[in-house]
Amino acid sequence: MARRDRGFALATILPALLVLAAIYVYPLLRTIGYSFTDYDLINRTNHFVGFANYVSLFSDPTFYTALINTLALGIAPMLGAFLLGFTEALVLNEITAGSGILRGLVLLPWVVPQVVIAFLFQFMYNPTVGVFNVILKDLGIIRTFQPWLAHPATAPAAVVLAYVWNETPFFMLMLLAGLQSIPNEIIEAAVVDGAGWWQRLWFVTLPQLRRIIAITTILTVIWNFNNFTIIWPMTEGGPANWTLTFSVWVYRQAFQDFNLGYAATIGVLWLGLLLVVTGFYLRAIGGRDEAP
Repeated sequence: MARRDRGFALATILPALLVLAAIYVYPLLRTIGYSFTDYDLINRTNHFVGFANYVSLFSDPTFYTALINTLALGIAPMLGAFLLGFTEALVLNEITAGSGILRGLVLLPWVVPQVVIAFLFQFMYNPTVGVFNVILKDLGIIRTFQPWLAHPATAPAAVVLAYVWNETPFFMLMLLAGLQSIPNEIIEAAVVDGAGWWQRLWFVTLPQLRRIIAITTILTVIWNFNNFTIIWPMTEGGPANWTLTFSVWVYRQAFQDFNLGYAATIGVLWLGLLLVVTGFYLRAIGGRDEAP
């Protein structure tokens, strides 16, 4: 009976497994195979070169630039969005009148398509009519309009700000749900014991949100590692590769330089980095310790 049940279960999920294999496994295997070739999309040449692409990649300075930028643009926006989202969640958790309207308004940046966000911020950073230049000049912070996206010192921060604006509502929504799931008895017991607001936040609230914080932060880092739709419209990886990430670099190699073999090699190493981050994500979800 148990064997029959297992066979029925396997037959039930087999169609889904075949679809997943066709959509994910086959392209992944083809990509790994291309990474060992010099596949040229223009000349349609495809020769086996072994580990030559990997050797070239590790000796390519652009690889380390893209690696640092991918890590920076993956982690920095997450930290900013988490701090803002947690602050918003704490405030909205205390508000009762009009809380539904406020939550809806705060969620707007999350539902706007990322391409639209990219063009919106590109317009606001415009060196001629951008609202950032107008406001900062009126406040006396700058004397002349600045090309925020064209200067290496400001372009990464400009991109991070767009990321943060887009991701803050996600943290707010998840952390607010976590705050509202904390039993009132725990908070009341801390108040009776004389714990102040900061003590309750540090010793009661944050431990209760530990699992949610781990999952949301790691998920956001993974999304940022894969992000293309914000960086490309805003900077295309420039200026001088200061916002070049793996996603942008793969696109350049595959669809501008038509070097599919080298692009596949970048993608394979990029996948390895994502697997490391995903390992932390899975551990956060199914860790040994039970959530408090």
